[in-house]
Amino acid sequence: MAALGTVLLAWSAWGQAVPRLDALSPNWFQRGTTNEITLSGEALGQLTEVLFTGQGVRAHLLERPAPPVTLESSGSGLTAVAADAIKSRSIRLEISADAPLGSRELRVAGPSGVSNPQVLQLSDVPEVKEGAKPGEVTPFVLPVGVSGVISATTEADTFRFAARAGQKLTFDVQANRMGSPLDPTLTLLNGQGQEVARSEDVHGLDPFLEFTVPADGEYVAKVQDLRFQGGGDYRYRILAGELPYLEYLFPFGGRRGTTVPLQLSGYQLAGAEAMNVQVATDAPLGRQEIRARTARGLSNPQPFEAGDLPEFLEVEPNSATNTANRVVVPVVINGRIGETNDVDFFRLTVPADQKVVLEVQARRFGSPLDALLTLQDAQGNVLQRNDDSGGPDARLEFDAKKDTEYLVSLRDLTDRGGSRLGYRLTAQAPNVAPDFTVRSSAGRIRLHQGGRWAIRCDVERRNGFDGVVRITGKDLPPGITASPLVLGPTNSFGWLVLTAADEAPLGYAPWHLTAVGERQGQAVTRSVAFAESAWLTVLPATPITVDVGQWSLLTEQNSGTTLEVSVLRRAGFSGEVKVQAEDLPGVSIPAVTLAPGQSRAKLALNAANGAEVGIRPVMVRAEAVAEARTNVSYAAQAVPLQTQGIAMFLTAMLPGSPFFRTDGVRLSAVALPTNSTSSANQTEFVVKVDRRGLPGEIAVVLEDLPKGVVATVNPIAADKNEASIKLLVSDQAETGKEHRFFAIGSATHQDRIWRQKTQPITLFIAPPEKETAAATPATTPTPAGGAK
Repeated sequence: MAALGTVLLAWSAWGQAVPRLDALSPNWFQRGTTNEITLSGEALGQLTEVLFTGQGVRAHLLERPAPPVTLESSGSGLTAVAADAIKSRSIRLEISADAPLGSRELRVAGPSGVSNPQVLQLSDVPEVKEGAKPGEVTPFVLPVGVSGVISATTEADTFRFAARAGQKLTFDVQANRMGSPLDPTLTLLNGQGQEVARSEDVHGLDPFLEFTVPADGEYVAKVQDLRFQGGGDYRYRILAGELPYLEYLFPFGGRRGTTVPLQLSGYQLAGAEAMNVQVATDAPLGRQEIRARTARGLSNPQPFEAGDLPEFLEVEPNSATNTANRVVVPVVINGRIGETNDVDFFRLTVPADQKVVLEVQARRFGSPLDALLTLQDAQGNVLQRNDDSGGPDARLEFDAKKDTEYLVSLRDLTDRGGSRLGYRLTAQAPNVAPDFTVRSSAGRIRLHQGGRWAIRCDVERRNGFDGVVRITGKDLPPGITASPLVLGPTNSFGWLVLTAADEAPLGYAPWHLTAVGERQGQAVTRSVAFAESAWLTVLPATPITVDVGQWSLLTEQNSGTTLEVSVLRRAGFSGEVKVQAEDLPGVSIPAVTLAPGQSRAKLALNAANGAEVGIRPVMVRAEAVAEARTNVSYAAQAVPLQTQGIAMFLTAMLPGSPFFRTDGVRLSAVALPTNSTSSANQTEFVVKVDRRGLPGEIAVVLEDLPKGVVATVNPIAADKNEASIKLLVSDQAETGKEHRFFAIGSATHQDRIWRQKTQPITLFIAPPEKETAAATPATTPTPAGGAK
């Protein structure tokens, strides 16, 4: 019903849950047709609209089924509001004849928000689905696109079609290429059930067949998994018919403002194997799709890239150093490893001393080339070599000198060759301009009237960019404002807060954020990249708001502080409110629940010993359930938390143990007289220090050492990282229980006394054996392995 545009509506009622789409069936459609399809998911009963990216597609929601039970009251003011349990809805899909081919997103929307997307695919051939029953033979008329699922092990889907003698048919099975776990096998049978053609691994694991029909009659196409596997996600699509088919094109790209002589190879191209392509000066930079159009229809797409660098077409022979083609950086070299053992050589020079990046683009254009790229000096000495850089495409970077020749050679790693092994070899200076990007995990936002929502924005700085980045809202819906977020050179992330006015119109609309930084005195604008398409839904007023009581916080590693929070309940709401902070790595912030009548909370912030040093924002939010709905509201701003480093960190450990236990050290000993010759009343542990700038001696004392225990405590020497602590348990100690105590280290550094406490040390003091025996009745045997 609508492409991506502003949609603001007013509702007197709204759903309890955000609609969710799990699948749509089918998802391939021929343009110029009208189709009825089924959406499946959750909370699909209150839908008001279907949304699409792109142009040429409209949808109408069909009537939802009436509820089987309704209520009727004797008076007024009572209305039955049932939970939205509708899990499927039907829509009528209208696709214009000139709708662009390819994929686009489909979403549904209702009063409670906008759903996640599902992918819709448009083709220019009739589309059918496999038979609904296992083993059912599905008839179709060529040309056709067939969608199916091998839903069970050993299952095979079969399709019957009529063909005439001499027809040249292509069958392209797409499964593994679109992420399906299916490893498909395609078999063609004649009317007598005899196999006449078979294909398995042509495009990766996907089959492809060109089949010349030997005689008029009916034929059967059969698809199954090579391993006889199956499941709900074992999807596939077959494109079949007397259709043009592009196997590859060459070159893979061209410079804007030039005419590129393009070679096409494939089937049913009707003499269109060569043509000139005009690349406009304002063509979008980057990759787009090319299809061949013939009297039989449109071919499958192949990628083509428009660029701004000079282009060079390799000239054979160039298989030896003395016949190498000469090129000057920057340049894009278009070539092919045309024969087995072929090597393409190029003599490369640069106009000035500079870094040069050599990058092969082959697999990303569908070429089977497994590139081996070699850099040599003019005398043939190998300087660098690479065959994989994030995949089979090779990449090198080196410092080039002016007036110096370099030999660059390219071949297939397995020495294959052929017309399909094309490549684009780019030689240019690396992009070293300072730059930045901003990303956000936000996307679909549900904001209540009078409430606030915080969006985390992460900035990535590249090539030394150290400027301030200012993030603001763009084209926000009426009644929605954004507090600008300013990220300084040391800030890696921050929180931008959206606020909805009390009278903000209910509804949903797309929204955007813009980031502006400064580079060499010029403003640089970047759109914030969301994790998914961004939609903002305004819901009825929230019953809660939350605010923080401090402008800033200060703590140290292995220490903590407190953040005061206040909650305001509105519109008669008196229920519980959960207050919590968004995750901050290295800082523990337990949530607090305010009981009815309570309006203030204290959040305890505890920084770990390895917590990041510096200033990071703490964002607080409140949640409350009202009228069976969860309401969320954020504080008006994040609170800066400054975490300072500590000069030392102490831990208690067992002697010789490499393991640090956060719950402490556990020791045991027996209470004996101090003049006892037994060693059972002795135990030992060590205190280790992680020095963080503190160089001197560290004094160690024990806190809460139990009565009757004598300790020999050594300081940690200036040139050491640990000290041994020995304990002697006398017969004056309390036995039969665990005692907890701590070791505390202290030292002076940079005019400050530093004190650090270890994790707890637990000492179990056992009574002597004779006491155990005396306390045990004669009729009761002493358990084996009893306390010593």
